[in-house]
This record gives sequence, C-alpha cells and structure tokens, in this order.
Amino acid sequence: MSTITHEYFNLTRDYKSKYGEHTIVLLQVGAFFEVYGLKNPKTGEILNSNITEFSQICQLNISEKNISMEGSPIMMAGFRDYTLEKYLQKLTESGYTAVVYVQEKDGKSVKRVLQGVYSAGTNLSYDTDSNQQISNNIMCIWVEKFKAIRNMGQDTFVCGIAVANIFTGKSSIFEYQLPYYLNPTTFDELERCISTYCPSEIIINSSTLDESVLAAILQFSGTRTQLIHKNGCNSSAKEIVDKCSQQKYIQHILATFFGEESTQVCAEFHTYNIATQAFCYLLHFIQEHNPNLVRKIALPLFSNSSKNLILANHTLKQLNIIDDASIDGKQNGQFSSVLSFLNKCCSPMGKRAFQQQLVHPTCTIEWINREYHMTQLFLLPKNLPLIPLFRKYLGELRDLEKICRQLLAKKLYPASVFHLYKSVELLEQLSICLAESGEITDYLEQGSPNGKNIGAITMIILNYINKYLVIAKCAGCQTMQVFDENIIQRGVSKDLDTLIDQYKENLDNFNKIREWLNNLMRTSENTNNSANDTDYIKIHTTEKSGNTLQITKKRASALKTILRGLGNQTVTLAGGMYFSVADIKSSSASTSADEIEIPCLDKICKSLLSLKDKINEKISEAYLMFLDNFEIQCLADIEYLAKYIARVDVLQCKAYIAQTYNYCKPEIVQHTNAFVKAKGLRHVLIEHLQKNEIYVPNDICLGNSVGGSQSDPTNPLGILLYGTNAVGKTSLIRALGIAVIMAQAGLYVPCSQFVYSPYSAIFSRILGVDNLFKGLSTFAVEMSELRMILRNADNTSLVLGDELCSGTETESALSIFMAGLMDLHRKQSSFIFATHFHEIIHFDEMRNLGKLVLKHMAVHYDREMDCLVYDRLLRDGPGNRMYGLEVCKSLYLPEDFLEEAYKIRTKYYPNARGELARPTTTYNSQKIRGICEMCKTEIGEEIHHLEPQKQANTQGFIGTFHKNHPANLMSLCEKCHAKCHHNSVDKEESITKTPPVSRKKTTKGYMVK
Repeated sequence: MSTITHEYFNLTRDYKSKYGEHTIVLLQVGAFFEVYGLKNPKTGEILNSNITEFSQICQLNISEKNISMEGSPIMMAGFRDYTLEKYLQKLTESGYTAVVYVQEKDGKSVKRVLQGVYSAGTNLSYDTDSNQQISNNIMCIWVEKFKAIRNMGQDTFVCGIAVANIFTGKSSIFEYQLPYYLNPTTFDELERCISTYCPSEIIINSSTLDESVLAAILQFSGTRTQLIHKNGCNSSAKEIVDKCSQQKYIQHILATFFGEESTQVCAEFHTYNIATQAFCYLLHFIQEHNPNLVRKIALPLFSNSSKNLILANHTLKQLNIIDDASIDGKQNGQFSSVLSFLNKCCSPMGKRAFQQQLVHPTCTIEWINREYHMTQLFLLPKNLPLIPLFRKYLGELRDLEKICRQLLAKKLYPASVFHLYKSVELLEQLSICLAESGEITDYLEQGSPNGKNIGAITMIILNYINKYLVIAKCAGCQTMQVFDENIIQRGVSKDLDTLIDQYKENLDNFNKIREWLNNLMRTSENTNNSANDTDYIKIHTTEKSGNTLQITKKRASALKTILRGLGNQTVTLAGGMYFSVADIKSSSASTSADEIEIPCLDKICKSLLSLKDKINEKISEAYLMFLDNFEIQCLADIEYLAKYIARVDVLQCKAYIAQTYNYCKPEIVQHTNAFVKAKGLRHVLIEHLQKNEIYVPNDICLGNSVGGSQSDPTNPLGILLYGTNAVGKTSLIRALGIAVIMAQAGLYVPCSQFVYSPYSAIFSRILGVDNLFKGLSTFAVEMSELRMILRNADNTSLVLGDELCSGTETESALSIFMAGLMDLHRKQSSFIFATHFHEIIHFDEMRNLGKLVLKHMAVHYDREMDCLVYDRLLRDGPGNRMYGLEVCKSLYLPEDFLEEAYKIRTKYYPNARGELARPTTTYNSQKIRGICEMCKTEIGEEIHHLEPQKQANTQGFIGTFHKNHPANLMSLCEKCHAKCHHNSVDKEESITKTPPVSRKKTTKGYMVK
C-alpha cells in the first residue's frame, strides 16, 4: 500500500505542475478508483491532494486507512470502477482535470498505466442526448506583441484563435492584428469569438507577454470560463510553446493529422501564422489528453473570410443576439437572447448549424437568396403540413455528429448504436415525406457520397447494423465489458457461437437437474393429484461462485427419504453427461438452507461461470471489431446524414419562425453602397416580452440606396434619433441591427417589407456592457470604440450608436460627436445615433450634411391625465428637447423634489418653459416673448420693431399703425437681433435703400422677409 500511495502522490505532484492546481489523479486499485491525501495530525487538514474538494464534488466519504506516511495518516476516498464515467462528468463540470490510471496485468504482477486525461474541454461522454449541451468547445488563444519596424512606429498586437468542438470534430481558426494598446477594443474580436463559442476550457499562450498581461487580456475579453491555462513567456510550458512557433514542428503536426500536402493545399496555414500555431498547440493538447479525440478531425474552417459580415464592438452582445450569461439572462429563458428565441431547431445538429449561421452572417448574395427561396418553397400551402411532422421526427433524433466522434473514440455503447439505428429509421421515413419535393430534396441532399440518395444511405447503415448486432438486445446495454445477454448476431464470431452453444447446453443440463429434483418433490407431496408447480429447488447466485441449487433444511430431509427409495437410478443429460441418485448429496449453506451437491452439477456450475466470462470477453471483442468495421464502412455515411439532418432542421426552423411570427421575405438589391429600407420594423424579443401594449412598428431607411438623390430626406445616409427616455430609441436601433443580421443569415425578418443591399460590417456602440471593462471609465471605452469605428467604417458599414460621448462634458462631447458624424457622412456609411444633444442641430457643420436627417420617437403630454403618452412612432424633426423631468414625474419622484428641479431648469434653461409660461412684452401685452421668429430655434430675448421706433410721430404712430402694434413687433434672440441692427446701419449708409424687414402672410403661414 505504501508503494501505491507514494506513486499516487508523485503523480499528483507531476500533473499539478502540468495542468494546474485543479487536478486530481484517479488510481485504479482492484475494482475501485481511489484518491489519497495526508492528514496533518495537529490541524486535521488533509494535504498533498484535492481529496477534500473531490469528496464534496462527488459526494463521497473520506475514510482513514490503517497506514501512515511520515507520521501522517493516509486518507482515502473512491468509487467502483464501472461508475468512472459518472464521476468524470462531475469533476470536469466543476473545472477539474482528472488523470485516470488503470491497472493492467503484466504476467503475475500488476502495473498501472495512463488511460487518459479528462478536462472540461476534452471529455466526450457516452450519452447521445445533447439537448442539455449541444457543443463542447475547447479554445487556444495565441497572442504576441511585435515591435515596430521603424523607431517611431506603433507596436503590433496579433491574436490567433483556434477552436475545436469535441462533440463534432469540427474546428476553426481566426487571426487579427491591431496596433498594440492594452484597452478593450484591441480585444473586441477575441471577445466575439469567446462569446460565440462559449469554450468550456481555454489555453492562452504567448512567447512575448507574461501571465499578468494574459490575465488582463482575458479580463478585457469578458470570459467566464472556469478552466483556463495561461502559458506566458516565463511559464513551465515554455518549451512546448516555443516548439509550436517553429515551422518544422508546425509542418509535422499538420502533416500528421491532415496529410503531407495539407500545408500546400491550405494556403491559410501560411497566411495566418499565429492562428496556425494556436491550432497546432490545441491539437497537441487534445492528443495528449485523449488521442482518439483528434482522429479524423476535420480541416479547420478559416473564419478570416471577406464573405462574412463583420460584427465589431461587441455587436453580438449589444444587440442581444447571444446571451450575456448573466443571471438575468438565464431567468428570461428563451427570451434571454435573439438566438435563444429564434433557434427553434429540434435536433442537436440543427441547433448547432442554426447558431453558426446566425452568429456568422454572410455577405454572399447567392447563398442568402437561395436560403430565402428554399424557405419560401417550404411555406407553400402544399408543404406547410410538413413543418409539424418534421418537428416531431427531428425531436426524436439523437446527436449523430457526437455519435461519429464516439465511434472514433471507441466510446459508443450498444445502447447508443440502438439510438443511432432508431434515428436512421426515422430519417428513412422523413426522406419519404420529401420524395415529391424535387427542388427541396435537391437542396437538402447536396454533397451526398457517391451520389447516393438518403434512402440508399439509410438502408446501408441499417443493414450493416442488423448484420452484426441483435439490435433489440442493445437497447439497454450501457457497457462494453459486461453483457447480460448476447448482442452479436450468430455467424459473426465462430468462437462466440461455440461458447454460447456450450453455455446453453450446460444451462439446459443445470435446469434439467433442477426440474428433475422439483418433480421428485412434487410427486411426493401431491397427495390429491391436483396440479403442483411449486419450485422446491431454488437457484442461488453469487458473483464469485455463480449458480448453485438450494433447498430448505426440512425439504432436504424429505428429499433424502425420496432418493433412498429410488435405488441406484441414473439420469442422462446432454453432451454425454449423467449422474446417479447415489451421487446426490447435500451440505449446509446457511441456517435455513442446504446446498445440493452432485459431481456433474458442480462441473456444470463451474462451466457456466467460466463460460460466462469467456462469452463476455468474446462479445466485447466482437463488438469492438464491429465498431472498427462500422467506422470504415459507415462513418462517412453517418457524417453525411448528420449534415442532412442539420440542413432539414435549419430549413424547417426558418420556415417555422417565419410562419409563426409573421416575418417577411427580405429583398436584395445590389448596389455599390449598402443600404436598408424597412417597413413595419419590429423588435424580435420586445414584441413578445411586452404584454401590456401592442408593439408599434416603424418604417426606417438608411444608406445611399438605388434611385435616391443626394438631397432626398427620405433616402438618408444617417439619422439622429431624439426622444424622451423610455420611448424606445435604443430598441428601434437594436431592432434594425437584429433585422440586418437575420437577413444576412438567410432568415425572414420581423417587418412588412425589407429591401437592402448587404452590409460588410456592423459597428455598435450601445450602453450597457461597460461592466466588462473594470478599471476603465465609460468615456475611455467610448473613445476606444469610436476609434475602431472611424478607422474601419466605409460605404458598406452600418453604425449603430446610443448616447455617444455620454461620459464627458457637453462641449467636448458635442465637438467629438459632430466630427464623428462628418466623418461617417463623408465615407457614406449608414448610421443611426440615439442622442439628447439638441444643441448640435444649430451647428453650421450640421447644415452641410445633406444626407443626415433628424427624427424623434413621438410622445405627447395628456393634459387630462397629466402624464406623458408614448406614441413610439418615428417622426421628422428633433421633437421637444425638454422631457427628463416629465419622465421623472411618471416615475413618482417626490413632488417637492420635482418642483425644485423645475425651478432650477426654468432659471438656467429658459427654453424649457412651456408656451403658457412665456412672458409678454412691455410694448404690448398681446405680444408673447417666445421662440425667435427668424432662426426659429433659440428663445426670444429681445423685442424688435420691424419699422424702427424713431420713425413714429409724437403719438407713436408710423403712418397708419402704432409703433407697438403686435404685427410690428418681432421676438428675436440676441444673435438675430444684433444682425437686424447691423443691417439697419448698413441700409442707412447705402446709397440704394434695401427693402425693410416685414411680415407677410403666405400659404404656409406668416413669414418674415
């Protein structure tokens, strides 16, 4: 035992240094997996392993062994060997890495060898139900800082990302580079990848940055992953990290997994060096844990593609496309994100494919239009009945992609083969339903192996399984070692068939002996000749001794009497075996029963026990051979079926949500500039979350679209959106962004009409995610994101903003905001900003932006109810600029507080006064000092006489009217008043008199000329 514990503690020390403190070694000892620790005699603390945490996670007891090491008692916890899978799942879900050592016989001695290393990202469970977890992604991030080539140049940050899904064998790599700044926007793309894939385990490497910087990068990226391995420039894994930077090792790894020509065929491996390094390290890491997990792994998908719509600045989270993993998000269930709500796929394959499409929208018009067309076909009246039928079938399918990985890893239970069999049968029925839908069938069956249709593929798989397995007996078989009955078809293994025949013969003989003895007892006790089927002889089974025959002591005495009356009678059995009555003996088995002893019975029982073990070995051997052959013959077909299911499921999902939620088919009009025209636009989530009022749809147009002139206000590049708090500005902006992403993911959209030319990038700046960046001010985050927008936006970009520059004082905010609008307008980007900056509309620069329009979300004051009423309709113009206090009033702030706030607002912001609060002029009580009648924007501070007072006579008349007649008085702001007097001076000095300022009635009301 001391040798075992020494070995255990040495292994624990080594693996903790390799994988971190959250590492536990599981050592097989006999029929148990055990964990050890040393108890400090003074403090009672258990050291040298994580046995305390292990027992808490697995809910196991810790017991003290009768041995000690260096004066410290050895503590132990453990579980039976056949429950390993159960406890591995618990440990990996808790963020632990479990190192499993199993025992193997080496002649007469037993040695312990590494069976595998299991962690959150490398644990492939045996189950085929992926409804709880549809993916298990492991991610390797490689970051490097490169010095500037020129003395005054900027250092460069390069980030390579590699992701592998253990459930499907699919992988992807991505790389980007930016000037090196340790701030949030530098890691936007990293944050997007982490949010998209939600890895259960992360490795982050660097040969130039230390672990403190790596920790900061992970903090900026907002990861919530429990298990993280940081390998900085000074880490213990430096040697492996350095090797992954060398071309010879990279080429060797890629050639090992994908063939010698992979580096020539896939030029991306050369183009994206850092991402390739990350991918190679990831392959090494997974292979080190479990080599079977990377068998036949697919070539990675290169995400650096111009075909994809770029979602920058946390767009996925800011538009609620994906869940932010917060507690609030989890409580909202399907309404926690757009993805959760729209992903109505029924199978794990479909759910994964739908998620991939929604979070990776495309710019490829041909693909998008094909998705629209297929959805439209599915929505035809003749095909509508297929949707509920397909949803029923698809909901019963198991995860075929995961089954493929289990097959490669030799972790496919017979019960899983049974589930595969039933799934393939359902697919066969599903394909029959589609037999008449020619165009849909062609779309779904694209890329079939050797041109085979679904019917032919399903038949091949079903026939192959039936040839080797008795499928009905596989249903409840959750093991590959111990079998209650034979699951292998006769003729597959001659040795197995022979053993089974021998077992049956021995079992028949065993049952014949028992029945013969039972009949003796029945005959002697049956005095009234009535039927008697009592079992006097019982079968007693133990794991060690197998089957024996037992009888109560009282009946044993009666049996002896009966046997003495039979003389030396002989009973013949099958296989040339026999016994005589004189051979039958009995011995005490317990206080109440005797065991029947017959030489041939003893031989039969031993044979049954021995044969059962041999049969188990042969069944296991035959089953593993079946898995090997099944992989060779059917793996490609099963992988194709998984893709087929994903296509069917995603298509029915798109049709289902379009029909259920009344979405419309988008229309693409190709144009040099991206644009969008949406009628009846709705927010995917809010229209269902809001139960108290009907959602108010809006029409919106953005971008320099086809047929629009440069000065057409109905065809703007950008919109400044005003409105009171809580009226729905941000919701409208989000609704637009969501609709564009849905459209470019091939989905119908929540509109009555949607015409657009695809965008290449969406940039968002919507408040509510600053908590990701601890230690940075809101303004710093805003400016970082604004820099990203200004550097990358072009005429195919959509910029969505909310309260830009809210983190600094007004003067700087207005200046920055105005400069940003001018830049986006010049680049002809599509943009919409929600703002409360009414001051900006008076800027001279603003008047020069011909393609920028002002809109507001309508709200009106109900005098009867004394409240604000939210109409939520998009209207022209900036609307009323003062409404914050009115919103506060609706939120029931104290009356005395509000009254004081109103006084302060009126004192310092006179423009805020309502029309009834305007003062009259001393010249004439009928004239109200209101808004400036020239510029119509500022408050009137002065009363100007159109015809100067000096022209009046002593009675105050100028010709026929009094100088203070309301029509001769004009309310002006200081700036306009000064301008009028300046013009008057000019007129007096001018030889040619200019026409006086006057007020004239027009068809549009009274105007000053």
